[in-house]
Amino acid sequence: MSANSPATQLRRGHVDGLPNGEIMTTTDLIPADESSLDASVAASPTPSTLGTIDSTGDVEHELNEMDASADALRNEGLLSPADHEQRKAEVERTRKLFRELQPEQRQAIIRRRRELGLQILDRELAGAAVVSVALKLNHTRLRPLFEQWWPYMNRMSLNLQRFGQSTFTRTELSTLETFLERELSKLEDYVDEQVRVASAYREQRETEMRGAGDIVFVPTIQRPSVSLEVQAYSRFAVRALQVLIKFDQTMDQFDFMVWNGIRDQSDVNEEVSRFLRKFQPLGLRSYTTHLKLMTTVRGI
Repeated sequence: MSANSPATQLRRGHVDGLPNGEIMTTTDLIPADESSLDASVAASPTPSTLGTIDSTGDVEHELNEMDASADALRNEGLLSPADHEQRKAEVERTRKLFRELQPEQRQAIIRRRRELGLQILDRELAGAAVVSVALKLNHTRLRPLFEQWWPYMNRMSLNLQRFGQSTFTRTELSTLETFLERELSKLEDYVDEQVRVASAYREQRETEMRGAGDIVFVPTIQRPSVSLEVQAYSRFAVRALQVLIKFDQTMDQFDFMVWNGIRDQSDVNEEVSRFLRKFQPLGLRSYTTHLKLMTTVRGI
């Protein structure tokens, strides 16, 4: 691994400890060499449906969401009845395992899951046409969202083009592509509105404060949470990055509002948590699709 690789750069990040919103999956409960990520993924015939832990770290809430996700996958025709039952049973097994884990064991799972995402980010694929994107995210709460979802979304988007027809039926592939496009479009519309409204409100209040002769604080972030160049494999992956970048810009406006007493920090935290929850269905489906595609890739 080079000293300038994305994973190395992220490991040298400026934020100590584990940010809120870390992601783990049921596959993290299985001891495995991190260097054999693709092989361990391919060895699992039914991808895990357990995705992120929300910003509160509430495992029970996350497991409930994964249970509901299995139902949604079944309703959309992406899971057979047998797979559906297996997913739900897996959630119950995971719930029992997590309840029995010590806090330090949970932290170890989180760290391992993070490393697996960074390994995927580090790998270059021969023959893949890429677009390099200079990524900067100021805010720490978006860092785990990027690290743990986007590498899988990026790889999935390429493998879906290459191996989608070999992995899914025509109906399954159509349903999957429709879902991914719909969820990404909804996120794009959401962040566009968020940044537009936040910017306009900030401008209005700043003008009022300056007109009244009030002291106006203009906070800046000196060291971004993420600052690196990534290789995107598809327009889908670039669009997902733009969603993160635009919400990061929205959070810049939130910083101004908090500093100047316009909004309370707890209100801002709620807004950010809402965005993290909105991003989860797209990230989760991309992750499980990546796992299923890898069974095809490894079999070729």
